[in-house]
Amino acid sequence: MEPATHDQAARLARIEAQLEAVTTQLGFLVERTKKTEELFAEATPILREVMGTATTKLDGLEKQGYFAFGRELVRVGERIVEGFTPEDVQKLGDAVVGILETVRAMTQPEVLQIAGEASMAIQKVDEVEPMGIIGMVRATRDDDVQRGMAVMMDVMRHVGRAAQVVATHRAARPAATKRSKLDAITGAKKKKVLGVERARPVEAASPARARPAPREAAPAAAPSSTVIGGVAFTPDGHLADPNAWTPQLATQLAAALGVELGEAQSRIVDFARRDFLATGMSPNIRRITLELGVATKDVYALFPKAPARTIAKIAGIPKPAGCL
Repeated sequence: MEPATHDQAARLARIEAQLEAVTTQLGFLVERTKKTEELFAEATPILREVMGTATTKLDGLEKQGYFAFGRELVRVGERIVEGFTPEDVQKLGDAVVGILETVRAMTQPEVLQIAGEASMAIQKVDEVEPMGIIGMVRATRDDDVQRGMAVMMDVMRHVGRAAQVVATHRAARPAATKRSKLDAITGAKKKKVLGVERARPVEAASPARARPAPREAAPAAAPSSTVIGGVAFTPDGHLADPNAWTPQLATQLAAALGVELGEAQSRIVDFARRDFLATGMSPNIRRITLELGVATKDVYALFPKAPARTIAKIAGIPKPAGCL
């Protein structure tokens, strides 16, 4: 009987130990429950105050129109998504760099000063008296007027060059515009008015008025593009379509112009092409030296003969403004 009594005592000891462990855990849980209740009791007033403050703030934002503004922004975003394709957004992303560069150039202190002076003059437009031709001629004697006219002429030159680039790009598109189709059907002739070509309809000559033109009075033929190896060039040696440029063609053009297209030359040519694609204007020597940090003498050493023209030809872009 003694072994059985010993086993029972051992079991009772284990049960007693387990009961003590359970009692300890229960005491710990009770303690944690009490602390949690105390925490909730202390946090409840704070939460009520925070919720009250948040509600008041949100109500103020609603009265000020922030939520209405946000709803309108969502509607604007929906209209943008409906009106633009992913390709349009991609094109906008590609043009962001050019847009930011344009904004940076327009926000320079010198440009803002000129814009401020111009706006002040516009605000005083009611104080300006009418001026005749003689008055305009007299005004051209003023140094400031002459300087302003020079700036305006330079701006017009750049705008005209950019317009020519846009026209070239549009002409390269496969789909012709309605006007060009109409001209192609009617066979409209063109005449130059103040240097601008304007279309005029062809007038049928009557038999009584038709006369053979004398040979000596025949006008000289206008310069046309030259096609070499399937690529069209302008009479002055530039690519007729900048989009036809390839790195292989650049190497051939450089060799034809006697330029060894090394790493330094390629860096300048690549910048000139990127700058043209971003701004629509071919960079001159001053812009190249400022943007790349290259000395003017180094540019002339790399491109000895007419560097600005040579760089533009190799880059497949029009000649820079001001180049002869």
